[in-house]
Amino acid sequence: MRRVRIFRRLTSAVGLLVFVAVAVDGRAGAQGQYDVAALEKARASHEASLKTDTGWLTVAGLHFLKQGENSVGRAPTNDIVLDFPGVPDQGAIVILQGDQTRIRPPAGKSVTVNGAAVSQESNLARSGQGRQTDSVSFGRVNFFVHYSGPRLALRVRNLDNPLRTGFKGLKYFPPNPAYRVKAVYTPYASAQVIDSPNILGDLEPFTVVGTVAFELGGAKHNMVAWRSGQRLWFVFRDLTSGKETYQASRFLYQPMPAAGEFLLDFNYAENPPCGYNAYTTCPVPPPQNRLPVRVEAGELTYDGR
Repeated sequence: MRRVRIFRRLTSAVGLLVFVAVAVDGRAGAQGQYDVAALEKARASHEASLKTDTGWLTVAGLHFLKQGENSVGRAPTNDIVLDFPGVPDQGAIVILQGDQTRIRPPAGKSVTVNGAAVSQESNLARSGQGRQTDSVSFGRVNFFVHYSGPRLALRVRNLDNPLRTGFKGLKYFPPNPAYRVKAVYTPYASAQVIDSPNILGDLEPFTVVGTVAFELGGAKHNMVAWRSGQRLWFVFRDLTSGKETYQASRFLYQPMPAAGEFLLDFNYAENPPCGYNAYTTCPVPPPQNRLPVRVEAGELTYDGR
């Protein structure tokens, strides 16, 4: 019994030392113990989403459309060349009239749209029209009409894209409770839609719902909060950008809080799609979200881009 009591005292002492170490090094303190398991689960889900058939690793091209007819196929004589196995030399004609798109199969042939054969000219629904985006497929390759600001393009997916088949896995800073900070959310009376540039210079609409104030690195910050579904969305840059982390920006999503104080956790920061794939378009961080401190938390640069 005496040995058991000594062992329990030692165990309690070690546990106390571990808690003190976290409180001093991680500065968790009043924020309580850090849920590493929840963070690891979110990171695993994020990585899994990249590897799906509709994940960012399958994107294999971005081709801007000109007004009128745009021929699409594997032959180099096409306006848009899709040089992938399974794509016919003459695949289809995509017609752009204003901001409306149509598709015409080659004479005497059909083209597969949403899994069904289409043998005559028909409408081609693009993204952002409030209904299903039409997908045109040639075996393991498909495309759909995508907006980049005011411009329309074909976004191409290759299910056998080397980015996907050669995926190396993601890397992160170690979990650090110091980067789960107390913040104050101040929502706007009504959401505002603004035009903000993406990395190609095209202006795209984003919904701004308020601001978030917090302290980090010995300084006060006030970031602009965008809305993504039922979450706050921050597009930010910091002094690790272009060094340990992706140069353009990182994304941080947080559950939509009520007005007032909540915990903002930079350990959940992740790379934008353009951090993995050159054929994607990502928003540029607003000036308020360019933090003059190092945020040594979240996802590191992906070295398989």
